[in-house]
Amino acid sequence: MSNNNHKIVIIIVCLLLSYNITEATPNIAKPGCKSTCGNVTIPYPFGIGPKCYHNPWFDVECIDDNTFGLKALNVSANLQDVLDYVHPVGRQINWINERSLVMEFECQGYCADTSNPNGIGPVYPTDLRQSPFLYSSDRNVLLVAGCGGDVILKNIRNESLAGCAQVCRNVSEQITFKHCYGVGCCQTTLPNSIDFFWLDFLVTAKDKTSEDTDKVCERPTQAVLVDKYWISDKVADLILSKLCPVPTVLEWAVEDLDIDSPGYANSTCNPYLPFGCQVVTDCESCVQSCVSLENNTFGCLKDNYQYVEEDVVKQKLGLIIGLGIGISMILLLALFGAFRTHKVMKRRRDTRLKAQYFKRNGGIVLKHQLSSDDKDTEKAKNFTSSELEKATDKYNINRILGHGGQGTVYKCMLSDGKIVAIKKLKLANDNQLHDFINEVMLLSRINHRNVVKLLGCCLETEVPLLVCEYVPNGTLSEQICSSSEDILFTWEMRLQIALDVANALAYLHSSSLLPIFHRDIKASNILLDNKYRAKVSDFGISKSVAIDQTHVTTRVIGTFGYLDPEYFRSCQFTDKSDVYSFGVVLVELLTRQMANRSIKDDRGLVPWFLDHVEKSLLNDILDAQVAREAERSEIAIIAELARRCLVLDGSKRPSMKEVEGTLQTIRSSHKGLPNNESLVTSTDDDDIQVSRTYDIEFRRLSRCGTN
Repeated sequence: MSNNNHKIVIIIVCLLLSYNITEATPNIAKPGCKSTCGNVTIPYPFGIGPKCYHNPWFDVECIDDNTFGLKALNVSANLQDVLDYVHPVGRQINWINERSLVMEFECQGYCADTSNPNGIGPVYPTDLRQSPFLYSSDRNVLLVAGCGGDVILKNIRNESLAGCAQVCRNVSEQITFKHCYGVGCCQTTLPNSIDFFWLDFLVTAKDKTSEDTDKVCERPTQAVLVDKYWISDKVADLILSKLCPVPTVLEWAVEDLDIDSPGYANSTCNPYLPFGCQVVTDCESCVQSCVSLENNTFGCLKDNYQYVEEDVVKQKLGLIIGLGIGISMILLLALFGAFRTHKVMKRRRDTRLKAQYFKRNGGIVLKHQLSSDDKDTEKAKNFTSSELEKATDKYNINRILGHGGQGTVYKCMLSDGKIVAIKKLKLANDNQLHDFINEVMLLSRINHRNVVKLLGCCLETEVPLLVCEYVPNGTLSEQICSSSEDILFTWEMRLQIALDVANALAYLHSSSLLPIFHRDIKASNILLDNKYRAKVSDFGISKSVAIDQTHVTTRVIGTFGYLDPEYFRSCQFTDKSDVYSFGVVLVELLTRQMANRSIKDDRGLVPWFLDHVEKSLLNDILDAQVAREAERSEIAIIAELARRCLVLDGSKRPSMKEVEGTLQTIRSSHKGLPNNESLVTSTDDDDIQVSRTYDIEFRRLSRCGTN
């Protein structure tokens, strides 16, 4: 008994489940009517068999024909075979979603031959005016293929709706209908709402008179309305009929059905069938009717026939707008906060980094050394990195004046309009930093018209910067090496340059607070202003000494060709070492030859000069302009002065004060030796020995090294 009860319960549950499942599935066809033909679904208002369709236009005859795996369908006597497909695999009907059906249409064609010399094609009108169908303009195209004909699609009033023209091509070639651009085939789109058309075939004059008429007939002009998605992947020769019949998409509509039946409320369904609906969840809470809204949504109807959904939408819209504004404000505040935090952190990081650079670049040491004299400290300004970056246009290469041993020099304008030169140190190491600090310290103490003036520095950057006055006419070495005839380098200019450099060195050696040895006097460190007055620059390796100190002992640093041989051997630099370097500059002014060039027999300038002085051949090495312009007495005095500066024994060299006095006398009086007096001056044994041993001594490795 118990088992039977269990069986009854199971049967009841199954029936209930079956009922619910049946109720949940809306009807497709009329009750008692076949809803499929093969594997194709036939929804109402279409139907198979009597009383299964809405009207005769929707009468579908199911024919069991599996040709090409497709089911052939017949829609009344007025239409042709109907089929559809799922692109691009197979063919099926999808009446509900697309509101369309696909029919097989035969191709219409025309062949120009002797039986039809006028070239006018046959007329095949296709009439759907009385039916609920239209030719789809979205899915169909007019396709024309073959040779020798143009096709025009016309309406019942003989008005042209669309047209397509194509030219012949090799009949043996195959074409891809996806690419029909007028050679062998062409295609064009259709206007909207076509329910009637006929095709007018025209033949061009060239093809009508062609001697190859038979060949033209091998490729007849054929046309058809075809589904563009179906034809897009088809490949064939120019005989379009080999693909026919082809699918053509029709759109359909039913205008005389009442779809406002109460049975459809709160449901989604086939509206053309009673009980063809199922309840949707959006309408379960509706007190009255549920209506379809936009975007496939549903809403409940109120007593005053306003949609509850509208209120809900308004509420939701207000909520969404409020949330959007709130979230946007939060995001903006967060972004602003993040930006401000980033700026503050970056500013702190930059400040910390600048402090590190300032300390590393010797700012603290320099500040301490300059603090003892407030007057001197005021001379040099501490520039910010942003000031100099702006002045140099972010260190634009077009602002570069030149490259020196310690760094790159830029010409730029400060915010106050002053033109300056900014020296940017090369990638810093300890030695370069020491030289830089030394140069800043020394220049800050010097105030002389023949010494480049220090305006300030910037130590808060990774590479320290030095700001000096701008001297416009380049260096003395550029003037000596220049071959331009436009720039005169007169004897008067040379005397003035020599006197200016002597004034500067005499001031450094004896007139400044602490004597300073420059240690790198050379033509490239002598700058010329707009009046070609000289200014001494580059104090990177200079040394200041106590007043009673006669020399400094250090590793050999300087430029070959200008180095004092005595300093080279002893590693002891004195004020007479600067005198020697100045003597080399005097020789350069006399001969217009650079000290660091080999003159003859791989000899340097100094041995070459002293050798000619010893042999009384000074006239042979003078610069032509000097020989032309200078008094012989002046040349003799300058040559003798240069020789005295270049003697091997430093103690026998004149001081810079003496050199300055001699040059000042020549510059002011222009009186000297008689013109017929020999330019040969006396030399002692030591002086003669210099010319023979200088090169060897100069190239020997010093026990204290060179730089």
